[in-house]
Amino acid sequence: MNILFLSSWYPSKKNPNFGIFIKEHAHAIHSVGNNIVVVSLIIMKGKHVFKCLNSEFKDEYGVRTIQIEINSIFKDFFYYLIFFQYFIVFRAVNTLIKSGFKPDIIHSNVIFSAGIMGSWLAGRFNVPHVITEHWSRIDNFMSKPFFSGWAKNAYLRSDTILPVSIFLKNKILNAIPALKEKYFQVIGNVVDSDTFKFMEKDKNSNEIHFCAIATWANKKQPDKLPEIFIDALSIFQKDTEKKIFLYMVGGGDKIPELKRLCIDKGLEAHFSGYISKTEIASYLQKSDFFIHASTIETFGIVVAESLLCGTPVICSNVGALPELIDDSNGVLCNNTIEDWITGLSVLTKTEYHLHLISDQIKGKLSVQSIGKQYTDIYSQFLLRRNINM
Repeated sequence: MNILFLSSWYPSKKNPNFGIFIKEHAHAIHSVGNNIVVVSLIIMKGKHVFKCLNSEFKDEYGVRTIQIEINSIFKDFFYYLIFFQYFIVFRAVNTLIKSGFKPDIIHSNVIFSAGIMGSWLAGRFNVPHVITEHWSRIDNFMSKPFFSGWAKNAYLRSDTILPVSIFLKNKILNAIPALKEKYFQVIGNVVDSDTFKFMEKDKNSNEIHFCAIATWANKKQPDKLPEIFIDALSIFQKDTEKKIFLYMVGGGDKIPELKRLCIDKGLEAHFSGYISKTEIASYLQKSDFFIHASTIETFGIVVAESLLCGTPVICSNVGALPELIDDSNGVLCNNTIEDWITGLSVLTKTEYHLHLISDQIKGKLSVQSIGKQYTDIYSQFLLRRNINM
């Protein structure tokens, strides 16, 4: 099948991690034999009044990619100038079609602005349109009266909406009551099962090793709560005869503050800074448990990566995390010190089947599994379209 894959969130040379999970979806779709072309329109803050750069290449997975970058000191102006964005994308897609690529499906990622543009393109070229949604702040966006009307129409006109979690599906339904359950099919994010894979752990009866991964940044409204598990681990350490070690993976301006807190609490912690995926996997594979405290999670990719390594998880009972964690692979905690201490006690006393934890998540979220799920959906709507013609 020919898949036109649209996104305004996508990695670039200047920002290689922006929308990386969307690129992993493109890889998954390509990996099962689909002919996919990515068209990404990225708007970035720049020194120019307006500068538009176009490039075409095959990425490391062999996915044909057309990347359009708009650089401007007026980034916010162009971000909301959706008709102008559509003109640029339409021109690129029209050139693509004239060169011989006729899309069977248009697959947009994130409602604003790719989902809206994808809806217009699908109407223009009379092909099915599906929208994958990753945006945790969709409810805030839908409160904007002008743009939310376009977004609502795009959702309603789409053949299906593919949120990455049930939690996000419910957010969209709450924001747009006119949508019905039949519009939705949940497909999670891809987890790199080649990098994050099960390895036997070296057990030390006198030590417990925890790993935490995030961008440790100071924010007005924090989405990560490392203080709560640092406090809980320090108290729990006094109640157990074992030595607690904590590996903190990731960077950010909050690290000096967290280092001081660990020292004050008598908790031995190692801060790695930003490291490669392979190095992250190594930390997860050698840790006894993964620990993650947050206020919201639209999917929880680091939790899924931990499970793929066969590492049980203790995390906050928020967002989409209950869709990943149950009694067989970890513990969910309310964000109170008391509940986290109780959770740590339950976690460390439970005997988990580590290889089974890894196998179960691999069956759901590997590249091949996600690629097949998307292909099945494409086939479903193409068959329906052909029957109705």
